[in-house]
Amino acid sequence: MKKLCIIIIILFPLSLFSQVRDHHIDVHFYPHSLSPQDNLQDGPYGKKLDIWEDTFFIWVDLFPGMFFTHKTSYILISNGNIRIERGDWWPVLNGKMILHNEQGKYALVSPFELPLFSINGFIDDKIDIHVYPHELTSQDRLADGPMEQLFKIDDNCLLVWVDLLPDAFFSHPTTYILISRERIQAEYGNWWPILNGRRILYGQQNKTGIISPFKVFCETYSAEKINKN
Repeated sequence: MKKLCIIIIILFPLSLFSQVRDHHIDVHFYPHSLSPQDNLQDGPYGKKLDIWEDTFFIWVDLFPGMFFTHKTSYILISNGNIRIERGDWWPVLNGKMILHNEQGKYALVSPFELPLFSINGFIDDKIDIHVYPHELTSQDRLADGPMEQLFKIDDNCLLVWVDLLPDAFFSHPTTYILISRERIQAEYGNWWPILNGRRILYGQQNKTGIISPFKVFCETYSAEKINKN
């Protein structure tokens, strides 16, 4: 009996370690915009994430196999700024847990139109949030417009492109959000994305349904899959 207890004690931390080594991350999209009246926080007792204006919310579970405290990220997109906040739990919105363990519950329509309201409460403008429906790899070449510098892609990642002036035809403010396990970065641009020499997302005729969560597989795992096949 004593020997059995020792084996269980040894295996328990190993099981946690195996969860940490999940081969993918989960990118969850909340399908409704948040307003300043909403209360968003990291876990039931974690830090509060202030919402100052209408905001689009993305939650990234960096180790989806873990049940307790672990690294997560909150991406908050609004007209005023784009914030990337580190978390340790799942999101709690207005006292209710959301997104965690929600597998394929709904699809986000891309581009997501975030309306901008005037002082009088009327819709004054909008920003468009595009999600590219395929993960990018380190072999891909992503640039801001045809003549601009390439973005560095170290590992498989998801591209979220924010068009801050969607009715503009020429140079105007945009933002590229690249989401991977190792890094979540926001890069500012002035044009539409060019992927492997081809313009994407800007001016697309048909909207795309993105299943939430979107799974981004780590590049090392993808290489293992190719070698096995």
